[in-house]
Amino acid sequence: MGSDTLSAALADLRDKVVATCFPLDLPGAVQARLARRELIDQLGDYVLPRLAVPRAPLLAVVGGSTGAGRSTLVNALVGREITVAGSLRPTTRVPVLVCRSGDRHWFAAEPGIDLKLDERVPPGMALLDVPDIDSVSADNRRIAVRLLGAADLWIFVTTASRYADAAPWHLLRLARDRDTRLAIVLNRVPAEVLDRVRPDYVRLLRHAGLGDVPLYPIVETEPGVGLPERNVVPIRTWLAERGADPDARAAVVRRTLGGLLHSLDRRVPPLAQAVGRQHEAAGRARECVDRAYAATSRWALRALDDGSLLRGAAAGRWYEGDEAGAARAVLESLDALVADAFARGAERSAGCLPRGGVRRLGPGPLAWPDRAEPLALIAAVGGAELGPGIGRDAAGRLGVRIGSEPAARLITDLHRELRAVVAAALDGERARRVAAVALLPDRADAGLIEALDVVRRSG
Repeated sequence: MGSDTLSAALADLRDKVVATCFPLDLPGAVQARLARRELIDQLGDYVLPRLAVPRAPLLAVVGGSTGAGRSTLVNALVGREITVAGSLRPTTRVPVLVCRSGDRHWFAAEPGIDLKLDERVPPGMALLDVPDIDSVSADNRRIAVRLLGAADLWIFVTTASRYADAAPWHLLRLARDRDTRLAIVLNRVPAEVLDRVRPDYVRLLRHAGLGDVPLYPIVETEPGVGLPERNVVPIRTWLAERGADPDARAAVVRRTLGGLLHSLDRRVPPLAQAVGRQHEAAGRARECVDRAYAATSRWALRALDDGSLLRGAAAGRWYEGDEAGAARAVLESLDALVADAFARGAERSAGCLPRGGVRRLGPGPLAWPDRAEPLALIAAVGGAELGPGIGRDAAGRLGVRIGSEPAARLITDLHRELRAVVAAALDGERARRVAAVALLPDRADAGLIEALDVVRRSG
């Protein structure tokens, strides 16, 4: 299980998972994002490092609910105050790891962890006190769940008043599904209810498939009083038996790694299916946006060709004999045409995009061709080929001034440039909307399944 082949296969699987993304708010996308993050963290934080150094001390993570007494338990297991225990919630903000001085080189490079040394830690073992799994701080919750996923062993601490909460059960089921070695401490149990609480908790554990998990109840003590040594000894012994010699440690590692590797068969295929749904939905969205903007572009270019831009203010200036004023009015109409086209495109494509869509924008400043001759601009948008009108009149006047052939070439070239500006503006807006659903060019779902198959063959 510690072969280079398996490590390489798992590293490739992790790279494939990293390459996935879920930008569309499809059903199940939130769960897929969480599953992706969890898988990346667990492969990177535990599986690959543990395969690289199988003889490192076991990491026992002490986790649980807010106020369950995790820090108090760690202090009791070591025999002195290693981590602060108190009434302020959450007490544990920075994970605290305690190991023997001879093992510090295994953990000294871990960022974001307060490393402490004590020779009373069970041999072959390191204890990690993590933040509350149900902390009011989202960062604390993420850290706790991530570090629980990086553990060889879990010591899960709950209380008589919190053992039925949803958050602990979610993580306990994860431990079950991944065959992680687990012990549960039922802390702060009032003596008068112990005979009722313990059987009820055992019943819940059996119902969840965790009936064989060691359960250590601890009767509630006075505030500020440490845990009774008689309650701590069995937990300390459970840890010592698993870290005492290389064979025992290897058995724990094989079980935890084996459970995690087996869990990939349940975790990777749904992730690949979610990736496939994203690609399919993105493809449909791109096609929908393309159709919407193709129709919008046809509408805008027809308006540019049919002489409609010479109505209103442009016509008024023309009939007043103000050629320059009419040309300025044409430019204003061109700006209005593109703005209207942007609005039409946004409306047509609104149903193509995921929930939330893309922020609606108007066109920026447009680089219309710089022509000193107002008559050429008026003629270029006048629909001169359709018959008499302002456009044909402007073309005729321009022909008289510079000659009919030069005038015709100038008008044709200008009309082509105006169409190019309108088309480019709409194509840019289409591309901006398509970018909202842009995914990797290759189908990542097939790559995930292929990488999983290589892991299966390598393991």
